Amino acid sequence: MKDLVDAFKTTEQIPLPKVTTPAEILDSLRSIPDLAEQDMLRCYGKLVLNDRLFQALKELPITMRKTWLLMLP
Repeated sequence: MKDLVDAFKTTEQIPLPKVTTPAEILDSLRSIPDLAEQDMLRCYGKLVLNDRLFQALKELPITMRKTWLLMLP
């Protein structure tokens, strides 16, 4: 129980996770060849809400990104 109380007394700050900015997402979408504006906006709306999806997108080869994005529900 003492360990639990000590844990709550700590003043160490917990580092916040890096959050992807909307500008970074938009730049990434603009780099995808032949992605229509309407598709870009639809995908942008999904990626700004889910950083994990954006991280997955960045791991794909550029040649697969458009197809993957258009497959998102």
